[in-house]
Amino acid sequence: MKNKIKQPIVGAEDVNGMLFKVEEKIAMKAKTTRKIIEEKVEDSIYPSDINLNIKEEEQRGRTFNGLTASEWAALSRNVWNDLSSPRETHHLEHGAVYPVKLVSRLVSLYSRKGDWIIDPFLGVGSTVVGAIDLDRNAVGIELNPRFVEIATRWVEDRRGLLSKAEAQILQGDCRKVLRTLPSAKFQLLITSPPYADFIHRSVEDRKHTHKKSIIRLENNSRVKAYSDSPDDFGNLPYSEFLRELENVLAECYRLIRPGGYQVWVVKDHRDTRAGIPYIAVHSDLVDVAKRVGLVIHDLIIWDQNEQRRLVLLGYPSVFYTNQNCSFLVVLRKPKY
Repeated sequence: MKNKIKQPIVGAEDVNGMLFKVEEKIAMKAKTTRKIIEEKVEDSIYPSDINLNIKEEEQRGRTFNGLTASEWAALSRNVWNDLSSPRETHHLEHGAVYPVKLVSRLVSLYSRKGDWIIDPFLGVGSTVVGAIDLDRNAVGIELNPRFVEIATRWVEDRRGLLSKAEAQILQGDCRKVLRTLPSAKFQLLITSPPYADFIHRSVEDRKHTHKKSIIRLENNSRVKAYSDSPDDFGNLPYSEFLRELENVLAECYRLIRPGGYQVWVVKDHRDTRAGIPYIAVHSDLVDVAKRVGLVIHDLIIWDQNEQRRLVLLGYPSVFYTNQNCSFLVVLRKPKY
């Protein structure tokens, strides 16, 4: 019969002692981790504040965009009506400028600090300004030399001395400039293309139908043709605009890294004079994007009703709604 190995008898005091040593090691490790996190926490007075900030810091480390769970939920509405802001003087040179607040929100949702952002139709610079404000790097491409000058000055004025974000503003036709940029460099594209030759109709519309709208009188909004260049997307017939837009989307597909996003800010139109009651620009954009391999990821409505008075359209024979919203078409490049 084999001798049984006797196990040492462990008393309660020994167990408690061993548990204490284990707990002490765990406590020391937790204390070290907590100290590292607490060094990043500012303005925390009460223990509950410290615990909350530690939890948030842990969440930021887990998410691809650095948002906490509460921030993630708060920003998940699909209708945004809190973005409009008074236009600054340099905005009036362009006329169709989206607010930096919109850029900031999109940048926060679809990228994190240090990522690269691109805008192939930069205008006067809102995308680049919004990106560097949140410590993202940015490249903007603009055809109009005057807009490039305004954007460059705005970015230089906005960037702080301690900012580490890089900003490049390139002048030229985006169809050509995009080819010179490296593949899979960018996490996010934010842009609003010229809506074909619709801008010319909008100019006439503002002169007559919307001449007393809030968006024009109180929000300092202006609409005018961007240039007379044949390379300007704002001078193309709609069918040609969509063909050329497909080339841009294909090139941008190459530039965005797998899993990255593109957000196109567009507005639908009408051409009742030509017998076309509705032109679904956002749907046509999605169709073109699918042809180059992009996936429709989300659709966000930018509600601008509070900035425009309602006008009587089609009365008394045909009822039309006022087109007081823009669509943020969110596209994604598949990861694999």
